[in-house]
Amino acid sequence: MSESTNSETQSEQARVWLTPEQVDAIRDAATDTGAKYLRARNETIIALLADTGLRNEELTQLTTEMYLRDAGELYLPTNIQKQSGNGRDDWPRSHHLELDVDGTIGTQRSLNTYLDSRWKDSPYLFPSRQSDQMTTRSVRNVVKQLAHEADIQPFRYDESGEFGRGDPDDIHPHVFRHSLAYRLLHDRDRDDGQFDIYFVRNRLRHASLQTTLRKYDHFRTI
Repeated sequence: MSESTNSETQSEQARVWLTPEQVDAIRDAATDTGAKYLRARNETIIALLADTGLRNEELTQLTTEMYLRDAGELYLPTNIQKQSGNGRDDWPRSHHLELDVDGTIGTQRSLNTYLDSRWKDSPYLFPSRQSDQMTTRSVRNVVKQLAHEADIQPFRYDESGEFGRGDPDDIHPHVFRHSLAYRLLHDRDRDDGQFDIYFVRNRLRHASLQTTLRKYDHFRTI
């Protein structure tokens, strides 16, 4: 599925993440920099990563048919998802992901604007200049470029438990997956407690709750 094994997906505990304000700054950079015909695509990539927590390999395999515009959902068939690492034969399952689940991203608006004025007719949701389908490396390059353009210093949590700040080179597509977990677990404006660790597990499509706890339990006390 991936071009190569990347360190961005190897760590058990999430060490780098972005605040919602930092995500917004990267989206702003996407709309202001680069080739004009690619700006809507790049902004939509950031919005979709931040809203859904898609893995890079999954993002690049999305087709236009997987975006269910009328329902406001993204359909993820089993074959584009990461296979379970804990031996479960029944995982992953196909998923319907509601877009803009907490009402802060405006993902569907970005998708509609992008698709209605897309410069290239491709079966894949995100084509590149040279191909009908972006590669995972291309997506990483876009994310890195925008992080530098916005001069983002992500938050870091090292193995000794110390907090600090990183630099734009620390930001890759998987960081948005961590940032989604951070945002949902810190949504204190809701009274219904909807965005708990169980919700995060389902949103990120982990095969077990233990995986979610290993990666993100520390976010609840940050």
